[in-house]
Amino acid sequence: MRFDLSGQIHGFAGQLLRVNLSSGKISKEPLDLDVARRLLGGKGYAAYVLYNELRPGIDPLGPENKLVFMTGPLTGTPAPLGNRFCVCTKSPLTGAWLDSHCGGSWGPELKWAGYDGVIVEGVASRPVYVSVDNEDVRINDASWLWGSDTFSTERILKDRHGSRGIPRVAGIGPAGEKLALVASVISEVRAAGRGGAGAVMGSKKLKAIVVRGDAKKPEDLVADPKAFGDAVKKAHGKTGEDFRTSVRKRGGLVIMGTANIVDGINEAGGWPTRNFQTGMFEHVLDVDGMVFTQKLWVPPESPGRRPCWNCTILCAHLGIVKEGRWAGTVTEGPEYETLWAYGPQCGVGSREAIARADYLSDYYGIDTISVGNTIGFLMECYEKGLISREETDGLDLRFGNADAMVEAVEKTGQLSGNLGRLIAMGSKKAAEKIGSGSDRFAIHVKGMEFPAYEPRAGQGMGLAYAKSDRGACHLRPWPAGAEMLGWDGKDPRTTEGKAKWIKDNTEDVASAFDSSGLCLFISFAINADDVYDMLAPATGFSGFTNAEFKRIGERINNLTRAFNVREGFSRKDDTLPYRQLNEPLPVGPCKGAVVRLDEMLPEYYLFCGWDSEGRPTAAKLKELGLDFAIG
Repeated sequence: MRFDLSGQIHGFAGQLLRVNLSSGKISKEPLDLDVARRLLGGKGYAAYVLYNELRPGIDPLGPENKLVFMTGPLTGTPAPLGNRFCVCTKSPLTGAWLDSHCGGSWGPELKWAGYDGVIVEGVASRPVYVSVDNEDVRINDASWLWGSDTFSTERILKDRHGSRGIPRVAGIGPAGEKLALVASVISEVRAAGRGGAGAVMGSKKLKAIVVRGDAKKPEDLVADPKAFGDAVKKAHGKTGEDFRTSVRKRGGLVIMGTANIVDGINEAGGWPTRNFQTGMFEHVLDVDGMVFTQKLWVPPESPGRRPCWNCTILCAHLGIVKEGRWAGTVTEGPEYETLWAYGPQCGVGSREAIARADYLSDYYGIDTISVGNTIGFLMECYEKGLISREETDGLDLRFGNADAMVEAVEKTGQLSGNLGRLIAMGSKKAAEKIGSGSDRFAIHVKGMEFPAYEPRAGQGMGLAYAKSDRGACHLRPWPAGAEMLGWDGKDPRTTEGKAKWIKDNTEDVASAFDSSGLCLFISFAINADDVYDMLAPATGFSGFTNAEFKRIGERINNLTRAFNVREGFSRKDDTLPYRQLNEPLPVGPCKGAVVRLDEMLPEYYLFCGWDSEGRPTAAKLKELGLDFAIG
């Protein structure tokens, strides 16, 4: 099917693709500029689509669920780090709202092809993939691809569709095809990893979306080139060589990637170890950023490095295992979260095993955070005698057993054996199956596993996890920098002022950042004012103010909250595991602490304008222009 791409809306491509896999119908529809102004793009616009098009109570893996792949107004523009897209849906892991974000080049390529997003609905009768080449959009048979790993899928589809330039691929591996609740969407070794979006793709028999575009040029997407250029120059100055030099001196993102914070988080007692039984790992020096830099990663200046499109921070690292059982393994990373999930969470101090597990996760298309967290949970179950060796398929699943950890990852990717199927369902459902009180140390919120920060070492982190719309999330906001690394001098032990700080200064801004199409890492160098200075001339929105940009984040957070309330979530779900609320942290600067959630959550609701059950009030929704979400 061919579409006319005439016309220009600045900051946006101006149209969405809608692909109905049941009927085979492909259509385009104009971007609603009123919605875009109020919610930008990305998560915000996708939340509007899904709130209005999904019926409450649907099965996330059923035909009624939808997937929205969405870019932001700065995606694909010359803005530094303007490379993000998100995948939004109802999560099969949690039953709640899900947005999972990814970098690389897929998002910009979609924008250059002439589309801001893709809405996928229905279920194909056989495996398919969607190809987008500017106005030429097709649903193609993928029966011959079904069963392929993510690397092979990408390589094959790039070869098949690369006659006029390099296309970009977002797809799933065997785990997504087999509906693993921890399955990811993988694009060029980067993952929209959390919440099981890959399983939703698998349920629709959608193997991949291949995109190639040159209908639009990055510089043509902006309304006021002069003002935009000045703002971009300013942002580049903050994220360019001066920034990279300063972080290089302290071993930051350029040299150690996201693993540069390992030592600091561990010293703060916030690096979860052996399924969050403690917050300090005794083998930290075997798996911190410096030793990975020296022993595994290729040098930062290597031509083999593959940063995301238009990235000036360069956090991605290429790792090569040179000796031992897994010699020859090549992986991009591991990133901080993955390093933790397959390292201290499982009591493993082997760099090579962690790298191998990272590779397998990308190969099969599974979320490293949820998988590593769940393996750690099952290791504790095994050591406590709650599951037998027969139930682990013969593996001695003890903490520190690197071989068993890697084998468990492989089983998860294949959904093989009892163990693979158990891990693939995530820690909450695994605990429900095991019983015997194991739910007390299944470390999740709303069914989504904790990332790599122990909230007893930072009260704000505990609140951030508990109230998060998608389950345990460290990104919206990220209190760890202020509480555990001391960047803003926040006392990790106190709850005083944390509710307002989380609400006003971090959460709303982070959601607006995400929906702009920028990588959140740019917030280490620039602030919300700098983002606004690029957004305003990019979009050309009349009367678009700095205050309104910041208000957008609040609007997005209330809309996804309304989505969850409609699905039956309330204050009872804004909680933490028994361990974090009742078992004192055994070591570290916050020794003896538990998360005092009840001191923060009611105050947080009050600042949000929500009722005592955490439901946005009609007055708040009306104030934000979200009248359609008033129940």
